[in-house]
Amino acid sequence: MQAGKTAALLASLAMLAGCSSYIKASDVQRQLADRDKEIAALRSNAGDSAKLSSQLSAAQRDLTQSQGEKDRLVAELGAAKQRNTDLEGQLADRDKELSGLRGDLSAEMAKLQQAQRGLIRALRPQIDEKNITVDLNSERLLINLATDYLFGSGEDQLKPGGADALKQVGAILKEFPEYKVHVEGHTDNRPILGALRTRFPSNKELSEARAMNAVEALASGGLPGAHAMGAADTKPVMPNTTDAGRAKNRRVEISVTK
Repeated sequence: MQAGKTAALLASLAMLAGCSSYIKASDVQRQLADRDKEIAALRSNAGDSAKLSSQLSAAQRDLTQSQGEKDRLVAELGAAKQRNTDLEGQLADRDKELSGLRGDLSAEMAKLQQAQRGLIRALRPQIDEKNITVDLNSERLLINLATDYLFGSGEDQLKPGGADALKQVGAILKEFPEYKVHVEGHTDNRPILGALRTRFPSNKELSEARAMNAVEALASGGLPGAHAMGAADTKPVMPNTTDAGRAKNRRVEISVTK
C-alpha cells in the first residue's frame, strides 16, 4: 500500500514537472512574440525616420532654392528700381527740354503773330475781297494770293495792284530776317494752248515764271533772298472740275518758316 502511494506521488510530481515545462515554454513564446512586435515597430519607426529624414532633406533643398529665388527676385527688384530712377531722371530732363522748346515756340509764335497782324492791317482791302488770305499755324505763316488778282490770263507779269500788294508783304516780312520765305506758283490743270506755248511749253514753266516775278516784287519791298518754285497743277486745293475750283488752284503761296 505504501508502494502505491509512492507511485501516485511520483506520477503527480511527473505531471507537475511536465506542466512547469509547458508553462515556461509558453511564456518564452509570448515573450518572443512581443519581441517580434517590438522589432517590427522599431523597423517601422526606422522606416518612418528615414522617410522623415528624406522629407527634411527635400524641405531643406526647397528652402535653399527658395532662398536663391528670393535673392534673385530681390536683385531684379533692385535693378528695376534703378531703371525706374534712371527713367525718372530722363523724364525730368525731357520735361526741361520740352519746357524750353515750348518757351521757344511761344516766342516764335509771338513773332509770327506780330507779322500776321501787320499783314492783315496792310492787306485788309484785298483780304476783304477774298483776293488774299493770311493764315498762321504752329508750323508756318502762309500768305495765299489769287493768281487772277496778280496776273492776267496766261501772263507772268504782275498787275499793278498785285505788284503793290507783294511789295507791302516784302516790307513787313523784312522786319523778320530770321525767317525763311518760300514762294510757290500754282496753276489749274488746263494745258497751255496756242502761241503761248512758245513762251511756256507747260504749266510748269508758267508757274515758275510767276513765282520768280513774285519774288522780285518782294525784293522791291525790301525782302531779298526769297526762294521761288513752280508747282504747276501738282498741288490742287480744290477739284479742277469747276471754274470755281480751278480759280482756287491758280494761286501764289508765300510761306514763312523758321
